[in-house]
Amino acid sequence: IRIQGKVATLAILKDVCGELVDIFGQGQHLALLNEKNQLSVLDAFCNFDGCDERLKRDLYPQYLKIIKELSAFGGSDAERERLLDILKYQIDEIENACLSEEEESELIATHKRMVYLEKITSAVSQSVELLSGEFGAINGLSQASNLLSGIDSVEDSAGGLSSRLNSARLEVDDVCQTLEDLLSKTEITPQEIDRVEERLEQIKTIKRKYGGTIAEVTKFLADAKLKYDNLLNSAERIMALLDQKSQILDEMYAVAQKKSAVRQETAKRLSKRIMDELNDLGMRGTTFVVQFEYATAEQYFVNPSSNGIDKVEFFMSANVGEPIKPLAKVISGGEMSRFMLAVKNITALAEKIPTMVFDEIDTGISGNMAQMVATKLANVSADQSQGYQCVVITHLPQICAMADVNLYIEKYEENGKTHTCVKRLNVEEKTVEVARLMGSVGQHAIVSAEELIAWSNDYKAKR
Repeated sequence: IRIQGKVATLAILKDVCGELVDIFGQGQHLALLNEKNQLSVLDAFCNFDGCDERLKRDLYPQYLKIIKELSAFGGSDAERERLLDILKYQIDEIENACLSEEEESELIATHKRMVYLEKITSAVSQSVELLSGEFGAINGLSQASNLLSGIDSVEDSAGGLSSRLNSARLEVDDVCQTLEDLLSKTEITPQEIDRVEERLEQIKTIKRKYGGTIAEVTKFLADAKLKYDNLLNSAERIMALLDQKSQILDEMYAVAQKKSAVRQETAKRLSKRIMDELNDLGMRGTTFVVQFEYATAEQYFVNPSSNGIDKVEFFMSANVGEPIKPLAKVISGGEMSRFMLAVKNITALAEKIPTMVFDEIDTGISGNMAQMVATKLANVSADQSQGYQCVVITHLPQICAMADVNLYIEKYEENGKTHTCVKRLNVEEKTVEVARLMGSVGQHAIVSAEELIAWSNDYKAKR
């Protein structure tokens, strides 16, 4: 991914494209029907002049930091006492265990010898017998040395060989003594076996509870002692934190009220603009209102939010004389498409997003309504001074006829693989496709398509 010739990440590309392209995909209107998302839609039109950032980036993070520190102190006095008891138990359990890495290594080695005790004893005993027994190596070496010593007067090399055998005997004798000492140490009592296994199990339990290694257990102990000392001396710090919490909440509520005032003022202007847009789209007599529900200071202090004190819901009446009701309960599919088009037009113009992509916005629209949507799209994209353009995926002949550029998309199979082809249509090809979408056949369909295209071109020429 490269932007202006510089390597970029997908996240950076997404941020950049968010300022260049606004996409309205299929099913997006369903999100707008959810009142939880309606506050975000309203906020997109608001100019909070820094109070939104102050609440979200400054005050609310400070509040969370204070709450986190208070939680570390155990919250209430009762919770704090329970936490002190838990920490004291953990500290005592670890300290009473008196763990050391050296002892653990020795115990593991001892336990390993215990497991192979019979094998070790047998090997050492047989080795001692082979070396020091009646017919063992030591006696053999001694006898051979004496025999060679007896012929050293007649054989020059016999004396040297006798000395070497005697040295070997001494070395083997030393090995034999060492083996006998080792044999005496392999005698382990049942009590010793129980002690080693119980101690290893104790070490294993402590490590399982407080860390995978003795080093981690030691670190846990140091942290627990620090927390315990802080809790014992926490009264003064808790009072200071509670004072800070109270001050932060007062500031947050004051900023939230400013934010609410901006929302209320913006909601009035937004309602009028949406009704004007809907009027252009053939929904004359529509009433649109943003209704607010506010959290009191007491309610906000219990559950503060970085969004402020407002809960909003969109209400609408599509016909004169009918009472306004929640948007999700009264709006039809076709009305929803036009409503979303109105919102998107206002959003893009307000945020100066140059390209809007509408993926099958024509759901539930036909006839004259389709013609009105086509003219609205043409009006938005006509402002060449701002460089606005609309990319529309559609099956409506009215919108296709109004388009400045038509791209025909089709799939085809070749050599067992599916390919997608995008082709720019000329005037004749556009006429044929508009006729096809109109559902007519023959020369009359071509004539109807030519009339629709001519009307669209005439409309755009008069803008």
